[in-house]
Amino acid sequence: MKSFYSILYIKPEPASDEKVAVGLLLNANKKPVFDYSNEKLKIAANLVGAETTDSLERKLKNIKKKITLISETENQIEAFDINPFSESYFKYLNNYSNNLLVYSNPSENHGDFSVDDFIDLFRLLIDKNFEIEDKEEESFKSIVKNRINSSVVKEKMDIFYKVPKKSVKSIYRDHTVDYIGVNGSIISGNSIDMKGDPYSLENKFYLLRVLVNGLTDLAKRLEIENSGKHIVYYNEPEGKKNNDLLRDALDDKSSPLELKPWEEFEYDEEWIANTPIKKFSEMI
Repeated sequence: MKSFYSILYIKPEPASDEKVAVGLLLNANKKPVFDYSNEKLKIAANLVGAETTDSLERKLKNIKKKITLISETENQIEAFDINPFSESYFKYLNNYSNNLLVYSNPSENHGDFSVDDFIDLFRLLIDKNFEIEDKEEESFKSIVKNRINSSVVKEKMDIFYKVPKKSVKSIYRDHTVDYIGVNGSIISGNSIDMKGDPYSLENKFYLLRVLVNGLTDLAKRLEIENSGKHIVYYNEPEGKKNNDLLRDALDDKSSPLELKPWEEFEYDEEWIANTPIKKFSEMI
């Protein structure tokens, strides 16, 4: 029997031409290969609903398991290659899914295929990103660290500095800030990744308030002019809870923290470059 492939579609309405290609079966070298696209399943969920999609995904997993078993068992490999086994199996799969899953006719897609062609065919016919790893997104913490390390801030202030608890009485352990310096008042900068766990983020806001309150007390003891400037940079929040938390923090007029989107760091960087500032560590 010649090598062939068949495309698996999700077809929400029998009378409609609308369908989504979600999987591919290739039979080559007496070895069937099958896989499906999770990304295409997400698209199909908009057509058939999440509950039906969950049911279809279970069926797809069973199909993949069944075909893997066929592929790994020698006597079934031989059976798969005997006509009309493949066509009867396709009919079974269609009935099994109440015709929500529909295969293209394998007799229309014969060719000189090998098992090694599967990934290329899948990317061409089903999902162009199949088995292509997403480039890992750089974390907000890393973005901040790299920018400050290459900034004029590094020359004029202490960066990623551990504020000692012996100097700041409000904290129970040394606390690292992104940058800190003195210019008639204490100036500090921190960052919060708003894509984290909302409860941990809330605790981080509280901790920064405690730290700044301690820095304010230190300024009074050292007879520094005023309470200082303490900026907290944030990125785009992820999820409703984090959005609500950020909104509450921005609306809190009693907070000593000055919240800014990370994009505004460049303006503070310019101010720091043009302002006489000494390092916090030199003062204490």
